[in-house]
Amino acid sequence: MNSSLIKVLLLICLSPLAFFASGESIYQQSMLRLNSNNHEKPVKQTLANFQGKPLITAFFMPNCRWCQRQHKALKKLHQHCPNIQTVMLGVQGSKQKLRKALQREKNTFPAYVANNTIIKAIGSKSPVPMMLFFNTQGTLVFKTVGYTPEPKLTALFTQHNINVCSA
Repeated sequence: MNSSLIKVLLLICLSPLAFFASGESIYQQSMLRLNSNNHEKPVKQTLANFQGKPLITAFFMPNCRWCQRQHKALKKLHQHCPNIQTVMLGVQGSKQKLRKALQREKNTFPAYVANNTIIKAIGSKSPVPMMLFFNTQGTLVFKTVGYTPEPKLTALFTQHNINVCSA
């Protein structure tokens, strides 16, 4: 059985996040970049440049107060844990509304519109905020659903023996 078919079967049959268990697929997904320099001509990119380092993918949507709080917590986290990469993935909103949500938070993280494959994997009415954490090998280590404060994220890193934070 080829790997594409296996991934589709995982997507359909198992828990939605089992799709990301292999880790590789999140990095190969082509997505529209929200905060690229060229707003007139949208740029499709993959997350391939993020491979090899720990990665948090943080899902957000427009007009989500908890997403706004999560964004602030991620900014704090980045101050104490500079070795973690953070990517924002927008769901349930137009490109324009997602961009406005990022501008309101003065976002500095790379941001994309989650593509249909990712949306199917997390669920079409995904709970936001939600985060997926991938280790240096690209394997999904843990997920959070709902607002997760910075101290709890740091504790999760410690619990999973992931050294991305300074003492």
